[in-house]
Amino acid sequence: MGIAAMVLGIVGTALSLAVILFWLSWLPALLALVFGFIGLGYARRGVATNRGMALAGVVLGITGLVVSIGAGVFVVARVHTVNEERRAEADAARARADAEQRAADERLAKAKERLEAARKKAEADRRAAAADERARRLSFGQSYTYGDGLKVTMAAPEPYVPSRTVFEPPKDATIVQVKITVVNTGSKEVSLHGSGLPFVHDAKGGLVTTLIDGSDRMKILGGSLAPGQDATGVSAYALPNGAADTFSVEFDYGSGLERKNVIWTGAPS
Repeated sequence: MGIAAMVLGIVGTALSLAVILFWLSWLPALLALVFGFIGLGYARRGVATNRGMALAGVVLGITGLVVSIGAGVFVVARVHTVNEERRAEADAARARADAEQRAADERLAKAKERLEAARKKAEADRRAAAADERARRLSFGQSYTYGDGLKVTMAAPEPYVPSRTVFEPPKDATIVQVKITVVNTGSKEVSLHGSGLPFVHDAKGGLVTTLIDGSDRMKILGGSLAPGQDATGVSAYALPNGAADTFSVEFDYGSGLERKNVIWTGAPS
């Protein structure tokens, strides 16, 4: 029993020192402890003479069990720590993923808001442009004011009798006088460049050219207008009969993409 206790104690202690084999060391260490106590009992009764071996088996068994238990506690604690670290890493990764998802959702929401704002602005601009387009489609005698303050008004057309020096107008034409008055109601000087003569179309859409008679009654708009100043352009047109029941007068003003027209439509008289 003493020899068995010592051998098992050595085996158990050796296995317990290898931490990963702690789960194998407890059994030989326990058997060494049991056999050692039995051996010590035999030695006390005088049945055995190897009390030292039995005592060594007991000591080695206790050592093996203590080391085995300590190794087991260490391994369990280490496994728990590793699991906690992995769980913390997983939680951190999940938190980062959630934060990234929230950030992505916020970016998407903001992008949708920008798109919606752009859509609303485009729709508002379209409605404003359509409203402005309608505001620039007038009847004779009405007025329109541009964004820079230039107010333009076309008087009702009047019959016009050309002088003798006029280029011969068509005999079946209705000759009318077109008078357009502009007033600078803004705070800055405005230029009338390119707005000297209106474009006149008959009822069929045909362009009617200006009738020049050599008199001083014709006045072409031009130059610039200071704030508060006004000017009047006068021109004559021979509208062909059959299309003279309705005609239109177009006034263009502005520069580049900001250039807009005002169109008056009505009968010659």
